[in-house]
Amino acid sequence: MNLDRAWIPAGVSPAERRRLFSIWIRTGRIPTRRDDGVELKFNPWHDPRDGRFTSGPGGAAAARDGPSERVGEGGGAGEGGGIVRSDGVYRPGEPGPTLIPIGAPEPPETRGGNIRAFEDPMILDELPILRNSPAGSVLAPFDGFFGITGPGAAVRTTLMRAQAEKIFADIQALDPKFVYQSFGFPSTADGQRRLLDDLRFDRALTIMRVKGDLQPLQLEGLRKMQQVAEEAYADGASLMQSSSLRVRLHNREALGNYMDQEVRKELRAKFNLAGVDAGGRGAVAVNRREYMHDGQGYRIPDMRIGDVFFDVTLREKRMSDGQIRDFFRGRSRPSAIVIVRPVKEGGSYIIRRPVK
Repeated sequence: MNLDRAWIPAGVSPAERRRLFSIWIRTGRIPTRRDDGVELKFNPWHDPRDGRFTSGPGGAAAARDGPSERVGEGGGAGEGGGIVRSDGVYRPGEPGPTLIPIGAPEPPETRGGNIRAFEDPMILDELPILRNSPAGSVLAPFDGFFGITGPGAAVRTTLMRAQAEKIFADIQALDPKFVYQSFGFPSTADGQRRLLDDLRFDRALTIMRVKGDLQPLQLEGLRKMQQVAEEAYADGASLMQSSSLRVRLHNREALGNYMDQEVRKELRAKFNLAGVDAGGRGAVAVNRREYMHDGQGYRIPDMRIGDVFFDVTLREKRMSDGQIRDFFRGRSRPSAIVIVRPVKEGGSYIIRRPVK
């Protein structure tokens, strides 16, 4: 985290760090607590007795009257095409406080569910690590960590909708003119996940544009890259079985090339649609040259966002590989290289810059 933008005390738990980071997105500052434990938030209109948000001046009186719901402009994830946003109340002291709409029932607690508010990682440093391997720190599978596990369809939809509202609120706190075009909240699990992924990506872009912080976009770029790699790996294997995939050297080479091409194509399309230059002239580059310090050579990672490189592959790559060493020796001096592999090939992992 850039210390000149958001200073978070050392030693805080991962859940507390995510909570503070999510508040920093909205407010540009780390919140403080009163002596009685009530935490003051970015909304200046709150009941001083319990920190409850209100819809305007008046403090406790406004809270008693009850805030009116506000519906996002244009399409969105709420009923009738718009994401419904309500004032809510944080509960200090919980490891991952949820934002509960005032006057609305609380989301049901479910055994095995894993989509409580702000518990999704927002930067690469918060990704769960399965284990440390000789190649690098192996990441937990995205589907297992970011998806919904456990709850039935009705509960899943309730939780997904609540998460969409929170992400949408994050974006509009930074960009009040933001509109998410949608025909309504999806009814299928796949559609709901795609909507959440779109909103997360939009939030990361907004943070980049408003606050200049690339870390959330690094995570969302990885999320997109992993999804496309998994899909391309499955599609390529099917094409291989039907003898529809062109093979020049061997099957693994053909499958890897197919996956590379699909990932690069989808990443370019994603950034172009978002109005982000991925040609390497700015903070984002897809399949562009990264030159050595002496200017005599170059390497081409599949993606670079800020000071992090991403490389999609079937085979395991380690620090001893010439490509990886050259990545770290290049002019961009990446802080980390994320090796993106399908789960069936061993999954993705992060190689950090060696400490001298």
